[in-house]
Amino acid sequence: MQHTSPRRGTAKSSYVQAILLLVFLALGILGYKVLKKGGFTSGLNAFINMDVKDFRSLQSMKEEQKLSLQKSFGGFWVNRTADPDALIRKNDRLELRDNGIIWQVVHWLVLYPCGDTGSYYHIRHGYLNPYSVAADRRSIVCEVRTIRQIFIYGADTCFGRSQVDELWQTRKEDSLLVMNRKRYLPYHGELSDFFPEGMIDLIDKPMLKDCEHNLDLAHIVRNRLAGCYQNNKATRTCDTVVIKEELSEYFKSAFVDEIFTAIPYFPKLPDSMSLPIKLKHDGTITLDLSKGARARADHFEARILDQIEAWPLPRCDARGLPVFRYQLHIPPP
Repeated sequence: MQHTSPRRGTAKSSYVQAILLLVFLALGILGYKVLKKGGFTSGLNAFINMDVKDFRSLQSMKEEQKLSLQKSFGGFWVNRTADPDALIRKNDRLELRDNGIIWQVVHWLVLYPCGDTGSYYHIRHGYLNPYSVAADRRSIVCEVRTIRQIFIYGADTCFGRSQVDELWQTRKEDSLLVMNRKRYLPYHGELSDFFPEGMIDLIDKPMLKDCEHNLDLAHIVRNRLAGCYQNNKATRTCDTVVIKEELSEYFKSAFVDEIFTAIPYFPKLPDSMSLPIKLKHDGTITLDLSKGARARADHFEARILDQIEAWPLPRCDARGLPVFRYQLHIPPP
């Protein structure tokens, strides 16, 4: 298997800042249209939310500092769902080599309310270069390139976008590696058992097709849930306790946790959002928010509002439809 070496010391600090400036200019021209179509990619979302002062404060570190940080981040790391009975169970395995090379396999097992089960994989190969100290003064902003990535959703195995550049925020915290709000524990098992057999080899498989559809986890889970709730009378409920649990198990796990761990840079992210929800008979919802409240929402809060109003919930056959407040907790930095 070929391994691609990361870029080294010939890059100047102005190179990354020039890229960021170009991104800001492009977003200024295209931002509204793109956001209306469903939001930016994770890297672009990160750039949008960076305050100007945070952006300007990114100063490239010396090359020896970068090499030292690469080595300190290196290892075999595991981030998995703590609750073994969760309806969405995630097992994220990350090999980060001393030279910044990334190998990663993420597996989600999803248990749907109508009895179906979904098994989904994301395989990534890339590299990480530490770049600058973050605004919080404890994390490192890293330039990350995904060289190649593969998605496996049921019988569909395909290549995702390649050569994707992002900024990740990383730090060591005691024995943990904290990366984009995910806390990885060191792996102590047999290295031969670290990745599922044959998964990494798919990166070099020449005959795989490019992905034709939107294969992010939230999109897949949302569509499967809609079918479950629409066709299965056993899932119908007007109990707000059950509905809140459904939101926490599916919406938070599939959409919120994933987008807020994929988008690294949040200078002003709240700890939680209080959402006033009105349930409809068909299982869709509206948020009881004024136009002013919606207008004051920042880019990410607006994305949450848009997505939760498109999220399916159990059908409710009661005459009096429930109105309740849902407290959505954001993953800590």
